[in-house]
Amino acid sequence: MATRRKQLTLPEVEKLIRDFLNSSASPNADQLLMFAETINRGPFKTPKHAQPKALTATAMRKAVLEKFECRTVTELRKNKMFAMAFTGEKVGLKTTDDWRKQYRKWIAVPDDERDKKGPTCINGIDVLENFRPWHVFGLNSSTATTEDIKDSFRQLVKTHHPDMGGDAQVFERLQKMRDSLIALMN
Repeated sequence: MATRRKQLTLPEVEKLIRDFLNSSASPNADQLLMFAETINRGPFKTPKHAQPKALTATAMRKAVLEKFECRTVTELRKNKMFAMAFTGEKVGLKTTDDWRKQYRKWIAVPDDERDKKGPTCINGIDVLENFRPWHVFGLNSSTATTEDIKDSFRQLVKTHHPDMGGDAQVFERLQKMRDSLIALMN
């Protein structure tokens, strides 16, 4: 265990302040930091960048249930809007992964999945896991025009087209995103 540093007394701090003020007429930021470190009896610790915590299955389930105004999973399975979205598909709602998929689809990209990097990531979003065209294209849904969508798509194609060394699945997903946004605009 680290030993505790002895705290300075008020007279010691007052003397340090007087000495500091006498040595500098108008201190700059570096001098003030050095003075603060003297008072602190050493350099300050740099806080670690906190990683966002993964959402729990309970929190994701609650958000999805609220989205469909349901109180239970049974009620959600009977919900016509929810059922219509999965016509012909078997939807599992038992594991954390099942709820994460639903959360991604209906609510948002979980915080712990933002700011990702890699060949399938654009603007911090893995396009193969999350269908978030506005975010991926870097556009505002309330102000973007069809031309803005096309321009953004053209810029992304320059790096993500298979002929330019991009991933074919990412390119296909970008096309689907573009087509869905244009269909939404019309």
